[in-house]
Amino acid sequence: MSAPSGIKVPTSLTSAFSTALNGAGDVRALVFTIEGESFKHLTTVQPKSTYKDDIALLSDTLPSTKTPASFAYRLDTKDGGRYEWMMITFVPDDAGVRAKMLQASSRAGLMKSLGANNFKHDWFATSIKDLTPSSLTAHLTHLASPPPLSASEAALAEVREAEAAEAKRAALDPETEARRRKVVVGLGGKLAWDQGVQDALEKVAKRSDAGWVVVLEIPSSSPSSITLVKSESATPSEVSSKIPNKSPSFIFYSYPTPPSPKPIKAPTPAVNKMAEQRNTFQATQGGVRTVPVSSVPLVQEGEDAKPTEGEATQEEESKQPEDVSVEEETPQAEEPSVDENEKGKVVFVYCCPSSSPVKFRMIYSTNVRGIQQDAMDKAGVEIAGKIETSDPTDLTDSQLKSSIPSSNSISKPTHSSSLPTPTTTSSQSFGAPASNAPFGAPIGGAFGRPRPVNVPARSASTIPLPASGPATPVETEGQGEGDSKESIRRAFDAFGPRVNSPGGGGGGFARPRPAGRR
Repeated sequence: MSAPSGIKVPTSLTSAFSTALNGAGDVRALVFTIEGESFKHLTTVQPKSTYKDDIALLSDTLPSTKTPASFAYRLDTKDGGRYEWMMITFVPDDAGVRAKMLQASSRAGLMKSLGANNFKHDWFATSIKDLTPSSLTAHLTHLASPPPLSASEAALAEVREAEAAEAKRAALDPETEARRRKVVVGLGGKLAWDQGVQDALEKVAKRSDAGWVVVLEIPSSSPSSITLVKSESATPSEVSSKIPNKSPSFIFYSYPTPPSPKPIKAPTPAVNKMAEQRNTFQATQGGVRTVPVSSVPLVQEGEDAKPTEGEATQEEESKQPEDVSVEEETPQAEEPSVDENEKGKVVFVYCCPSSSPVKFRMIYSTNVRGIQQDAMDKAGVEIAGKIETSDPTDLTDSQLKSSIPSSNSISKPTHSSSLPTPTTTSSQSFGAPASNAPFGAPIGGAFGRPRPVNVPARSASTIPLPASGPATPVETEGQGEGDSKESIRRAFDAFGPRVNSPGGGGGGFARPRPAGRR
């Protein structure tokens, strides 16, 4: 590995430090110097006394007092079963400039190769007099001494120390821990319900005609439980008189809600059979027309054509105009049904008067969310609105009503599937059937439009056929061959003169192209 200065750390050097790091303490220091383009393990110092006294042995290992060097120095203290080490960088003031720069710039690379986490302290020495026990003791004392503080900073530090000591003592005191658990046991929805709370909340969860109010309190003698104060019928204007004025409380109020009526069945339209059967289109000219084929045998010449029974019935029906009638059932007014299990619109109110003790405010505020969650999970209460107030007189009928969101106030996203259906207008698009006609009932008579419903159906025998005649026209008297050719000539001349024909003959019939174009 190379340092920023280009001085390399050989593998033998890192291996020697790893052996001393994991050893039994028979190495006091490792001496490293720079020779050429890399570090060199110069020598190893054996311990003879304490680490404070053995610092004086380092100066004897250097070739001269002007030689820069680095010392991996072992201390006598341990951390995690291993000895702690300190890196000492010795750069004398009277050394050469190049030697100083190389030693200073290569120090970071050396520590990175040996592992910076293996060294607890890092010390710079600039003179041979710094490598003495007194200098090392002064340096370690300086590191262990507290930072200089002003009078206010010192007082604040004393307060923090006293608070830490008191917290440690309270944590070890079983009585204090028991009192703390008793106070905060209600956090997170763990309040114990006293007798009557379950029934009262199940009652307020149901729909009420005149309104129902339930008032709950946390007793001061048992902060981990909740008791029932009252559960009775009350109109919206009477709710404020049911709430305590001097102590906090939780209120569940079922707002008066009328019973929901039974759903009315939609009328079933009765579509004429003719409209269902003739799901076809007919145009005055062109288009497609589906006509039922009659199975009646052909009438021979000389026989009287008599309509069959089916044709007679069909002709009679065709004479009568067909009307599409929709039979609507008149919905009868039904009385609203009363469902005993129907849920009501419950408003949760947290009332904490300003004159209540601070302790009660903290206990109630930490249990607001827990009591709501318990009421929904255990009693099935569906909370429609929430109110927090410090004065019970603020709970008026208008405020209670405004806290309940109306069904019309719920906004839905507007997209293509939720756009309103366009109403029928007088102008319709080409070929589009009328919106008020049932599906399959064609109307209109122009090309591309459906056929009107009231047009009677005709069988194959009633459809008029074109007059029979010869397929090839017969020449009449007085019309000769020349007249026939002349008529053909006039028909060809109507398309323009012949092209590429000097005398008018030859070529095909077409209009000449403009000049200059091929």
